[in-house]
Amino acid sequence: MLDNVKNALISSNLFNKSTSLLIACSGGRDSMALLHAFVSAEFSKIEVAHCNFQLRNEESDGDEIFIRDYCQKHNIPFHTVRFETSVFAKENSVSTQMAARTLRYEWLETVRKERQLHLIAVAHHQDDQVETILLQLIQGTGIHGLKGMLAKNDKIVRPFLNISRQEINQYVEENKISYREDSSNNSTYYKRNFVRHEISPLLKKINSNYLQELSEFSQRMQESEFLFNEQVEKIRKKVLVPWKEGYQLYLTYLLNHPACNTLFHEMLTPFGLGKEQIKELLLTAKGLKKENASGQTFYSGTHRMIMDKKSLFILPLENELTSLLTYDKWPNQIIFNDYKIDVRLQPVSKVNMHQSSRHAYLDADKINFPIQIRFPETGDYFYPFGLGKAKNAEKAGKKKLSKFFKDIKLSVAERERIPVIKSGERILWIVNHRIDDRYKVTESTKNVVVLLITKGYE
Repeated sequence: MLDNVKNALISSNLFNKSTSLLIACSGGRDSMALLHAFVSAEFSKIEVAHCNFQLRNEESDGDEIFIRDYCQKHNIPFHTVRFETSVFAKENSVSTQMAARTLRYEWLETVRKERQLHLIAVAHHQDDQVETILLQLIQGTGIHGLKGMLAKNDKIVRPFLNISRQEINQYVEENKISYREDSSNNSTYYKRNFVRHEISPLLKKINSNYLQELSEFSQRMQESEFLFNEQVEKIRKKVLVPWKEGYQLYLTYLLNHPACNTLFHEMLTPFGLGKEQIKELLLTAKGLKKENASGQTFYSGTHRMIMDKKSLFILPLENELTSLLTYDKWPNQIIFNDYKIDVRLQPVSKVNMHQSSRHAYLDADKINFPIQIRFPETGDYFYPFGLGKAKNAEKAGKKKLSKFFKDIKLSVAERERIPVIKSGERILWIVNHRIDDRYKVTESTKNVVVLLITKGYE
């Protein structure tokens, strides 16, 4: 048994004796077996890290003292930290176990970097792996959850992942390894403990070799995930394309795909949407909700998603946009988010008018200050240049911006990103699209405001 456990350190191909490691040690049976195995195998470049989560009062303090004494005896560098775990869990609305996990791994990585160590070794074993898979399955998961834990995940290594709890227990007994017993391990209050004490014994009655079977299942799922990810990435490149500072997700292909639900999950999870949000979004995209899908907006903690007829536009929340600029006189240049607009005031005799959406020519003497540039708002309307035939500009065709945008076939996401320049309550120019007919240059015009987009046009 000694050779079996010690060989797990080398046969895993996760590291060698020249690798420097930070060993995460709780003081319990499994982590003390891992630490003992490293010492017995004469790994010289090891250090130990212990988290005191302060959840078991004197018992937690006793664990810390126990490991400190062990490290002093074996001349191993020792690091420890105390966390207000319960406070962190409450402030972040997570379970105590999740809080401890988050605090633990963040701190371990901090210590690893500070000490310039290669890897972090943790004592998860075969039983832990099976319990993880069962928990993921019971709580709902896909192929990513069914693969379980990886033997190597970035800087985290698990050399005992193919060693059973029974083998570790025998190793501890044979070598008379001292350890600390965590009283909470016997409680079925925690889900993992319930699986361990109640479900696993029942599975063993069905198949006495279930640990090995599920361990091999995990390996198959890891390989299956590799193939799955390859195919998903091919589809991702096809349907998810850069748009502005975010992305445009083409919906038609996904909605017609036999794996529609899975693909939606894979495309949207990276943007912070949860399982229930993705379900709601998918129902909206399929037209199974009463509300009109076009224009529906969904939020995650990091992104805003705007539904259009055939696309979903995904924009990061962190990129706050300027919503309004006001000028008491014409500046030389207007900079509004992605747009740069050069401004010139010229006598009409010196103006050489270009037929281009980048240009706008306005009768300067008809414009009142202040001037504003902002995004469209509900109820906005203007009199599109060229629409009316009447000589009186006030009788030219009035049109709401929403109808104008629909006519020129702009998506919902595109509409809300197009600036409009206003004089008082009147729109002068839908930037990069159309001026208001009331401010066009006529035979009676004397002075012209020339606006030229130098950045932001397509």
